[in-house]
Amino acid sequence: MRYITFVIPQVDDERCSNGDCDNPAVNSEAIQYINLLDDGTGVGLYQLRGDAEQGVEVLEANQDVLACEVSGASDGLVYVHFRANTLMTDLLSLLRQYEIVVDWPMEYTDQSGLRITMLGEDKKIREAITGLPDDIQITLEGIGEYHPDMRQVASLLTERQQEMLELAINEGYYEMPRRATLSDLAENVNISAGTVGEHLRKVETKVLMEIV
Repeated sequence: MRYITFVIPQVDDERCSNGDCDNPAVNSEAIQYINLLDDGTGVGLYQLRGDAEQGVEVLEANQDVLACEVSGASDGLVYVHFRANTLMTDLLSLLRQYEIVVDWPMEYTDQSGLRITMLGEDKKIREAITGLPDDIQITLEGIGEYHPDMRQVASLLTERQQEMLELAINEGYYEMPRRATLSDLAENVNISAGTVGEHLRKVETKVLMEIV
């Protein structure tokens, strides 16, 4: 089974009130689950960071939100029933069409993007990505053979360490022979080669300690 991880930048969705997605009250961490209903609306479980009650007030101010409720069993978990926008309708319909599975949760980035990992047959994944509407732009973060413990290992790394690892992989630092040096990587992020090397050594140590 293969996976692909990508980010849709700047997602405007039901978390936004009157187009404002920068309200700290709805600083979202993830979508734990989301689904389309037969009537064209959607339901989802959102993980919010901060004041959940204030976040609900902001959500309720959005005319596309039909109902929302804070879960009493988990901090920051909010149930939302909403009118599905074009982005979510197109994305979820595509997943059904190509028999793609989402590796939940979908994660919001600090830049209001949405990081998604999809699982399925290689051919189906490629067809699904090709089938994305032109107005859905994505940034590819990773593709390859899926291992269930991938998220567990990734959770051990800081955001900066994950960025350095992704850069090293994308630039061919770990290929044989190497297509990039530490100096090449350093030029991409405007830090010293020594600092890049230190980040990668910490990454390698954490990963090896986890799998050995």
